[in-house]
Amino acid sequence: MLVIGALILISVVSLSVNSMILSKTNTMLEIEANMNAIALGQSMLDEVLSKSYDNATANGTKIFDSSLFTAPGSLGCNGTEASRVPLPDSLPLPAPNTMPNIDTTYNATRYYNDVDDYNGYKRIAFTPSMATFYIIDTVYYVSENNPDQKSTVQTFYKKVVVTIRHRNMVPAGVSFTPWSGSYSLQLSDIAVYRRYF
Repeated sequence: MLVIGALILISVVSLSVNSMILSKTNTMLEIEANMNAIALGQSMLDEVLSKSYDNATANGTKIFDSSLFTAPGSLGCNGTEASRVPLPDSLPLPAPNTMPNIDTTYNATRYYNDVDDYNGYKRIAFTPSMATFYIIDTVYYVSENNPDQKSTVQTFYKKVVVTIRHRNMVPAGVSFTPWSGSYSLQLSDIAVYRRYF
């Protein structure tokens, strides 16, 4: 009787410990996914904001009238850029249990020349510890008086929103969709065209 009681007690303790380890592992994976997502998102923002404000200014032309910028409905890459940057742009996915070639350059880095080229841009990014992340960029004009308000006309401010998704950001039991869904991390920044020189 004592042996049976001891076995039951060990089983209960063992289940409790296993449950605690599983919960901590899930939390650690979620935190690691979020940290990697923040790093990838910030890197994407840095890349986008390093480009010219608009196609009209990419060759160094000074613009003093915002209506000369790309129309809000036309934000995105043009035909030549689109042909050189297939979506989603990515490093070639490596064979299982191997690292990708980290010297491979993303095509957008070479062929996009202004901020709004990244509107609708998708990238697959690979990290050694968390594997594949899915990154989507959105670019739109915002009001100069309120950068949280979308503008229907050209302004000297463009908001860049980077959305990052990873399967470890989705709760258990919810299906993961790479390019859409509620579970993601977003970073944003404002590109400002300085019209006073």
